[in-house]
Amino acid sequence: MPSTRKVKSGGLLSGSRHCLVRAVSVDSLNVRIAEESEVCMGGGFWALDIKDMSWVEHTAEEVDFIEKVLALNSSERILDLACGFGRHSLELARRGYSVVGVDFTEAYVDDARRNAAKEGLAAEFILEDVLKLKFESEFDVVVNMADGAIGYFATEEENLQLFDVIARALKPGGKHLVGVCSAAYAIKHFPKRHWEAGSKRLSLADFRWNPKTSRMIYKGHLFKFGEPLPVFPDKFPDSGEELGTRLYSIEEIEQIMAGRGMKVVAAYGGYDCSTPASEDAFMQVVRSDKA
Repeated sequence: MPSTRKVKSGGLLSGSRHCLVRAVSVDSLNVRIAEESEVCMGGGFWALDIKDMSWVEHTAEEVDFIEKVLALNSSERILDLACGFGRHSLELARRGYSVVGVDFTEAYVDDARRNAAKEGLAAEFILEDVLKLKFESEFDVVVNMADGAIGYFATEEENLQLFDVIARALKPGGKHLVGVCSAAYAIKHFPKRHWEAGSKRLSLADFRWNPKTSRMIYKGHLFKFGEPLPVFPDKFPDSGEELGTRLYSIEEIEQIMAGRGMKVVAAYGGYDCSTPASEDAFMQVVRSDKA
């Protein structure tokens, strides 16, 4: 594996990736659950059975949103950071875009490569730590969908380094889109318990907020339909400075982007152009443009 850095998240340790989370909002909290639950961890971290999760069903609609808010025309070259098994990258490639997806999980990258080859798509998938990328003004668009590793790292320096990677990879005039959980929502609404039903699974997530570190602390459980309901513990992991996912407010994102020659131009409360970002929207999808 490219790295053996250990990053602490949700009370678990990953020896080779950003952390054990991958997504946000109603859909994306399901993948957090999937990757932290015993259901997926039985055969190793980041199992491909997360393809059965409800959030996968919304991929086409999310790509519709990307195209609309970024005013794309299929000619753009796109970088998809922490792309997972490539659901957004592959859908973008089906629509005529040249896409590069990067992820640190070998099973995901291998699966994405197989599907791209099978469909004859213009999508390249790279197995790498996103912080090690050295792209320089190569992309018209960079996306961090379903978090895209934003806030996953153990230190503030590493988390900010990912924004450096984003800004450096974009061409002048390039566009960036990120979907992350909202710090403002967490401050107002956590602690929170959330149930979400997909077509194949039921998920439960518990969220808490650490105001000292601006990190979201969570635990999750997955229940497959048709199987006996297991007994699960109701105790949260002890919080610490490195525990959980670093969340950002819109104001913080504006400041971070401004320091990298970029400007926030729009913020939505989900993958819906009619919903503005607010403290009552769990998800915030932010567009920034490079000067």
